[in-house]
Amino acid sequence: MSCAPRHSPPMTRLRQILAIVRLLLLYVLACALIAGMGLLWQATLEAGVGLNRVPVRVDSAGAQPPFAGVNVQIEAYPAAATRLATLKAAGFGWARQRIAWRAIEPEPGLFDWRTADHIVALLVEAGLEPVVVLNGAPVWAMAETDRGLIAAPPADFADFARFAEAFARRYGSHIRYYQIWDEPNIAPNWGNRHINPVEYAQMVRAVAPAIRNADADAVILAAALAPTVDRGHLAIDEVFFLQRMIAGGAAPFFDVVAIQPFGFGVSPHHPRQQIDTLNFSRAALIRRTLVDAGLGARPVWAVRYGWNRTLNSPWATVTASDQASYAHAALDRAWRDWSWLAAMGWAIDQPLAPPGTPAWGFALTTVNNQPAPVFAALTGWQTSAQPPRTLSAPPVPWLLWGGLLLSAVLIGQRGLAAARLIDWRAWLARFRHAPLWVQLAAWAAVIGVYHLATAAPLIGLCWLAAALLCLAQPQVGLWLALALIPFYFQHKELHLVNATLTIAPAHALLLALLPALFDQRHQRRAGNAPSAAALVWWELAPLLLIPLTLLATVNVWQWAAYLRGAVDFVIMPLLLWWAVRSLAFSAAARRRVLFALVAGGVLAALVGLVGWLQAQGSEVDGVRRLVGPHFSPNHTALYLERTLLIGLAALVVTAGRWRVVLLAAVLTTAAALILTGSRGALLLGVPAGLLTLALLALYRRPALARWLRIRQDMVRWLWLGAGLLVVVIVLWQWERFANLETLELRIELWMAAMALWRNHFWAGVGPGGFFWTYPAYLRVGAVEVDQLHPHNVWLEVATTWGVLGLAWFMLCVAGLVTAMRRQRRADSAMWWIAAGACAGLAAGLAHGQSDAFLLLADLAAWNAAAWALTTMPDSETTT
Repeated sequence: MSCAPRHSPPMTRLRQILAIVRLLLLYVLACALIAGMGLLWQATLEAGVGLNRVPVRVDSAGAQPPFAGVNVQIEAYPAAATRLATLKAAGFGWARQRIAWRAIEPEPGLFDWRTADHIVALLVEAGLEPVVVLNGAPVWAMAETDRGLIAAPPADFADFARFAEAFARRYGSHIRYYQIWDEPNIAPNWGNRHINPVEYAQMVRAVAPAIRNADADAVILAAALAPTVDRGHLAIDEVFFLQRMIAGGAAPFFDVVAIQPFGFGVSPHHPRQQIDTLNFSRAALIRRTLVDAGLGARPVWAVRYGWNRTLNSPWATVTASDQASYAHAALDRAWRDWSWLAAMGWAIDQPLAPPGTPAWGFALTTVNNQPAPVFAALTGWQTSAQPPRTLSAPPVPWLLWGGLLLSAVLIGQRGLAAARLIDWRAWLARFRHAPLWVQLAAWAAVIGVYHLATAAPLIGLCWLAAALLCLAQPQVGLWLALALIPFYFQHKELHLVNATLTIAPAHALLLALLPALFDQRHQRRAGNAPSAAALVWWELAPLLLIPLTLLATVNVWQWAAYLRGAVDFVIMPLLLWWAVRSLAFSAAARRRVLFALVAGGVLAALVGLVGWLQAQGSEVDGVRRLVGPHFSPNHTALYLERTLLIGLAALVVTAGRWRVVLLAAVLTTAAALILTGSRGALLLGVPAGLLTLALLALYRRPALARWLRIRQDMVRWLWLGAGLLVVVIVLWQWERFANLETLELRIELWMAAMALWRNHFWAGVGPGGFFWTYPAYLRVGAVEVDQLHPHNVWLEVATTWGVLGLAWFMLCVAGLVTAMRRQRRADSAMWWIAAGACAGLAAGLAHGQSDAFLLLADLAAWNAAAWALTTMPDSETTT
């Protein structure tokens, strides 16, 4: 009986084609519906939902300055007392003034208080609440590389703390509000170093206690963050900077978040709240960041806001009349709608700058000392009676939401009805029986379009096409997913309102495999497909990671990082484990899985070698280190060492000319691995993996051990050759191997990770949480402030899942040992596949004593695939 698929009658085929066209139209409608829901969600957020509108105060005593204030530069005034009295009469209640440290302490321990005494006395006499900004390190306190810059921070924060304490002790009876530094999120306010919010958090941790020690009721303002859309070395947007400040442990040390929501040429009612948009509503975006971090009770001050009326202004330009109306409307909106905003300060009264400079576009007077229209507008708002601040919640457009959800249900219902008209199995069977070139062309077309696609609807259409191809050829989808594991950073980005979803290539293919996996399960129940091996206890160990991850939510504050970590380190690895277990049920299938893993590693090695030959890579200790498709040579080495071990196993289970190809792949991987210059890989990972593979071989073949004893001379020569190779590598990269600085940094990082674990002993901080919690446990002055993992496998598990996670990990190790004992009875091919995967895990575990093992997405996926190959029993011998 022929197994070729029957052809549908012409009319039936036409109906199916029409059904496919209908599905495409419904897909377009679904995309439009999703876009509409995104716009509605954005409008809902911009209306104020989620801002926690309860009014906040600085402290339990309710201390806070008057709502409206102004920034001053008293040095610019020819008649300072008169001008300050005018500002007070206009309704301003507080004045923000910079105090330059360098002007008071030009030499260590030598204080000149005359200028500061004069400034403070004038502010107090005028009845304006002083808000002082302490910054401007003297030259003697700067690092050597920062000298010559005006705004660079001190090299030692303890010097700044001593000055701040002396200042607070002298003026504590007159001053209550202290801002520590200014605009550290943009250059050059952080010197010649890279902008680093954790380092600024360390400054706050050092300086704030010193101020409070001298002035017990001091109110500490975090540095006012400059509005910027950049996120690089020279500028970091306020949202990310604030989040990393919190991660650095600054939150307990400051009382107020200071922001600068300039209008940038648009109305204060412009509602957009996005990272890439500079406007007055940006204040609400920063407030939302505080609420999301669990700091909803922390007040926000707009210490500088305004619109500029000069041409060619970096803050954009408005007319003088618009400036006046916008200033009045901004105060009105903040008072009426933003009860969490405790104070607002106009950008500047009169700048200490030459006439004609852009700063004069904010001035409340003209260069001729005549009041600008904005001065009258601010005076009018402040001297009029203001209504009580409202607490009403913003309206939610429930009717629109209901209509969109109903439309989604109708589109889904019609889509299912159209899908039922199509004989999917016949179409897929026809594709499986098509010529090889047709199948290759289909896969290549989907991959090529996906690689070039940037529009979300087209990306989604590629996913659907990949899901259909995986239904037809699920093993091909699995092989591609395995081969693409090391290319995690070549992901697609989907922007969803105020969030960005990143999908790695392997993750996209795993999601496309889901329908095929469920279909395989259905066919096995119906008896139409080979049965996979029965589950045994040690195979269930990975599933325990799900409840451990859910338990860790009790300690999570950075939910976006947690969700991404849960996807990268738990959900996708478990999905890959399920896919390998469901589709690699025979020796041939497992061999192809092994080859796919080798192919991915070799591709990563080739990418690194091409870059290295083009003089790319990172220069460390006089050695140019190879970097593959990652950002770190160590990360590349962590993947290549695993590839090397399974490549050796693949050599054993391969015959014929393919063995030559695999030998070339192994040599390529080894060369790239050596060029990474990774001490952990060359001194720990590779030796441990080779030793594991050798011990497993001896365990399986006792006769081999006897033969080795007979051939002791050969074994000695092999050991001698391996030793000479290690000596050559070490001598070649001696400067690299002799550098102990990285070890000292590792120890410092491990100590911080231990302190983190002690505070989250049972459940840990969850996947993705380490980066957002450990900086708070670093000592002030530590430099390892941006690590994704603690560089030790045991601390990885302990900090992420707590002591329960350590118990889970030991259970996995026990399961691995038990599985390899059972594999001793498997046939030769099955055993070598399991042994190679086990040796790769051993190499990663050994290297993981000083680097990552679980908390990098590609390593987590590789470990899951290797775990499946190692622990999955032979389906023919296991019941």
